[in-house]
Amino acid sequence: MTDRFAECLVKKVPDSGDNLKKILIIIAAAAIAALTVIAAAATKLYLILIITMAVIYAAYYMLKGMSIEYEYIFTNGELDVDKIIGQRKRQHLITLNAKQFDAFGKIDVDTSEKPNSTLFLCSDNTGKNEYFADLITEEYGETRIIFTPNEKMVAYIEEALPPILKYRRHDAG
Repeated sequence: MTDRFAECLVKKVPDSGDNLKKILIIIAAAAIAALTVIAAAATKLYLILIITMAVIYAAYYMLKGMSIEYEYIFTNGELDVDKIIGQRKRQHLITLNAKQFDAFGKIDVDTSEKPNSTLFLCSDNTGKNEYFADLITEEYGETRIIFTPNEKMVAYIEEALPPILKYRRHDAG
C-alpha cells in the first residue's frame, strides 16, 4: 500500500465575540497607558513609564494570542489535530483513526447533532466546507470533530474509512 500523507493548515476566522474582545483589550490598554503617562508627568517619576510599556506589550501579547490556527495531519489512516495559538504555542488536541469512524461527511442542514458527544470544533469558523467525523474514543467516549480539510485530505480519509461507511457513502451518492 502506498503511504497516504496530507496536511492542512486553517486559520480560524474571528467571530463577533473575538472582535469585541480585541476592541476591549485595545481600549483598556490605551486607557491604562494614558493614565500611567499622566501619572508619570504629574509625579515626575518617569519610571512609571515602564508600566506603560508593560501594558502595551501585554495588550500586543493578548491580541496575538487570539490568532488561532488548526493543523490537520493525515498519515496512513490516522488524523492528528493540533491547535496553534498566536503562531507561538502548539497544543495537540486529538489523534483519530479513520477506521474507527462511525460517521463521516460534509456538514449540511441534514447533519444531526450529537448532544452527548465530546465536541472538537476545529474548523475555520466560516461554515463552508466543514466536515464531521463521529467515533468512540477511550479518552473522550462519544466524540465528534468538526474540521475543514482540503480535498486531498478528504479523499485520503474516504479511502481509509471502514468498509461499512464506504458502502453507505457509495450507496447514498
